Amino acid sequence: MNFSELSNKRWFRIASAIFILLIGIASMAMLASTKEESKKKDVTQRVRKVATTELQFSDHTLLIHGNGSIESQHALDLVSLVGGQVTFSKDDLKSGMFVRAGEILLKVDDREAQNYTLQARSGLINSIVSLIPELGGNAQAKTYEKWNQYLESLGMSKTPDLPEITDSQERIRVSMHNIFNQHAMVKNAEITLERHTIRAPFDGYLASDGAITGSWISPGQIAASVIDPFKLEIAVPLALSELELLSDEETPTAFIYPSEEPDKKLQGILRRQNAHIDKRSQTVTIHVELNNPDLDPAFLPGNYMDVYLQGIQLENVDLLPRDVVAPGPYIYTMEDTLLARYPVEILATEGDSVIIAQGDFSSGEKVITTLLQRPIIGMQIAPLDEVLLVDTSSSQH
Repeated sequence: MNFSELSNKRWFRIASAIFILLIGIASMAMLASTKEESKKKDVTQRVRKVATTELQFSDHTLLIHGNGSIESQHALDLVSLVGGQVTFSKDDLKSGMFVRAGEILLKVDDREAQNYTLQARSGLINSIVSLIPELGGNAQAKTYEKWNQYLESLGMSKTPDLPEITDSQERIRVSMHNIFNQHAMVKNAEITLERHTIRAPFDGYLASDGAITGSWISPGQIAASVIDPFKLEIAVPLALSELELLSDEETPTAFIYPSEEPDKKLQGILRRQNAHIDKRSQTVTIHVELNNPDLDPAFLPGNYMDVYLQGIQLENVDLLPRDVVAPGPYIYTMEDTLLARYPVEILATEGDSVIIAQGDFSSGEKVITTLLQRPIIGMQIAPLDEVLLVDTSSSQH
């Protein structure tokens, strides 16, 4: 009997159906036992571990960040007011040379100016000499003595101020002898003579090469440029919202750091503030003054600086990294072993930190600093230094 004939038998078909049914029941039993074993393995699981920090509320003085290029408070171009040949130039006024306040830097040929000065002094002396004989009477003895002493003090190298005139008669006599006019001519001649000598206005360094000995200089020409690298200033633009956070002290403190060398620091003060808003940036420029007595190259004029200005004092606040505060703003906390979320009030930002108010929080509460992917409120969490195994069997039913 072949297979085709056997398959046509009724009893064969019934037996085949029963056999297939038994195989199905056996398979279901096997799958059920596998699922039960899987449940037993999932009774315990490792929870998510997170980094935390404790809230510590205290008073904090706000630091407002700004930046700008450092400049000298004193930088001058020394312009010659007279023309002529340069008869003296200190070391030919080379760039980088140090000069002291009052030191002679340059002289222009002043022979003609000296002659005009001597001529004017001579005319003043002649006028006084012609006045004194008219003051010889007894009634004018004091006036005579006064002008005689002035004549003795008047030399060809200096011209003191005229003596005080006490009455109108004396003023008339002095005026008739042209003494006022002669004295003014002497003073003007002395001013012109003085302009032939250029002195350093303050301690500093030459910023560029100046006129050299033997060269010719014209009125209005720059003879030398001097810069003071010890007394410095930084112009820092701030937004209006940042201005409102500045300390209300008369001269708030400022800390200055070179952008390329943040380990160095100088302290300065906020000296003044512009009274207008920049149209393009909508900022107000404040000016910070500082000193660099040791001439540290990191603080030379031209360097770019980070400036931190003393702001208002905030009470009962804490600083948290910016990425710890979620949009909302919220912070995530750990309560026992569960994740919780609470809203916070941000008072200000400071560098990479935000400053939050204490509100209903208390010091010691643990804030999650780990960036959580799809956080679920109430989920099981544990600190990074702990491995917590929790029973999750109840959640499987």
